Amino acid sequence: MIFGDGLGTIFPVKKPQYPKKGRPLEVHRGSVTVRIYAGNNQANGRTYKQFTLVHHDGTQRKRRNFSNLASAKREAELVATKLARSEGDVLRLTAADRAIYLQALDHLRPFSMPLNVAVLDYVSALKGLPAGASLKEAVDFFRRRNPAKLEARQVPQVVEELLAAKRSARLSDVHIRDLESRLGRFAKSFHMNIAGVSGALLQKWLDQLDVGGRSKKNFLQAVGALFRFAIKRKYLPKEAIEEVESVEQAKVESVPIGIFTPEEMQELLTAARPEMVPWLAIAGFAGLRSAELQRLDWSEVNLAEGHIEIKASKAKTAARRLAPLTENLALWLAPHARKEGKVTRFESWWNQVPKLVQRINELRTQRKVAAPFTWKHNGLRHSFCSYRLASIKNAAQVALEAGNSPTMIFQHYRELVTPAQAGRWFGIQPESASKVVPLPVSKAA
Repeated sequence: MIFGDGLGTIFPVKKPQYPKKGRPLEVHRGSVTVRIYAGNNQANGRTYKQFTLVHHDGTQRKRRNFSNLASAKREAELVATKLARSEGDVLRLTAADRAIYLQALDHLRPFSMPLNVAVLDYVSALKGLPAGASLKEAVDFFRRRNPAKLEARQVPQVVEELLAAKRSARLSDVHIRDLESRLGRFAKSFHMNIAGVSGALLQKWLDQLDVGGRSKKNFLQAVGALFRFAIKRKYLPKEAIEEVESVEQAKVESVPIGIFTPEEMQELLTAARPEMVPWLAIAGFAGLRSAELQRLDWSEVNLAEGHIEIKASKAKTAARRLAPLTENLALWLAPHARKEGKVTRFESWWNQVPKLVQRINELRTQRKVAAPFTWKHNGLRHSFCSYRLASIKNAAQVALEAGNSPTMIFQHYRELVTPAQAGRWFGIQPESASKVVPLPVSKAA
C-alpha cells in the first residue's frame, strides 16, 4: 500500500504500529517530529480509543484527535512532510482551500511559475486597470491591437512612409509641408510602436500643445490620416482608428475677421514699391492665399479672359480653381504683366510687410493723421471674401473662387460689409487708370 501527500511525494504506509504505553508513536521527516499519543475517551457512558496528534507549528503547539490510529498516522505523515518543506501555513487551510491550492499549482505547472509569483503579477496587473475592468479584457484588447500578423512599426517610420507616399502621389507642396510640420512634431513625442499609441496618450499630448483650438484640430486630423495609412499598411488593426476618434476635440475659438477698409487698401497700393503691387492687388481683389501667390506664374494670369488659374499642385486644397480677375485688378496688373515668370519676385513677403506698414505710418504722420496703420492677419484674403460676397451675394460662387467651403464663407463673411462698401473696394484703381485701355474681364457685381 502506498500513500501520497498531494504534493508529489509518495511513500509507503507500513502496517499500523500502536504507541507503547506511556510513550508516543513518532513520525519523522528530517528534523521534524510529529507525535501520536494513545488514550481513551468517554462518551455516553462508553469508553473509546482516542489518538492525539501533537506537533509544533512555529511557536504554537497543535493538537488533533482521531478515533483510529490509521487516520492519525496518515495525518501525521502529511503534517511532518509539509513542515519539513517549510509549508506550515498550508496546514491552516480548510479542506476546500487545500483543494483550491492544489488546483492552482496544477494550472501553473505548464508555466513553471511559483504560485506566489503568479499572484503578484495578477495583483500588479489589476492595480493598473480601470475600476471594473478585468485582466482578461485587457489581454483581449492587447491581442486585438497587436495581432501576430501585424508588422511592428515605430511612429517616425510610419510618418516617413506616409510622406513618401504623398510625394509620389504628387499632392500639393503646401499639403505635404503641413503634414511634415504636424506629423514631424508628433513623431518627436512618440518614439514607440504605433500600436502602443492610445487615445489617452493622444489626448494628453494634444492638451499640452501650446496652440489654439483650430491648430489642435488640424493636428488631430493629421494623426488620423497617419492612423488610416498605418491600417492600410497592416501596421494597425481596423479598430485602432477608435483611439483617434476617442480624443475630445478642442474648442475652436471664434476669432473676429479682420478686413481692410477701401481707404486702407488704397494706402497700401499707393505706398507699396512697384514689385509689391501685383502681390497686394491679387491678394485683395482675387483672394489668393500668400503661399499660392508665392508660386503663381504670369502665364497663369489671363488678362484677356479675366481669370487667374490656381493649379492643383499650387493650391492649398490640392484642387484646381479659377479666381476672378476684376476690372480694377486688371488695371493694377497691366503695367507689370509678363508672358511668364513668377508674379512675386521676393522670397519673404512677411519681411516686406513691416516695411510697408512703416512707410504708410510715415505718410500718415506727414498728413498729421494720428491713428496708426495696423496690419491685419490674412486681412487681404478676408477682405476679398467679405466684399465679394456683399457684391455678388452668392456664397457658393465665392467659395469656388476662394477655394473654400460655402459654409465657411457664409459663417465668416456674411454681412460684414455693405454692397456700397463693396462697390468702393472693387472701384479702387491706380491713378494712371485713365491712360490704360480696359481689358475684357469679369466684373464684380
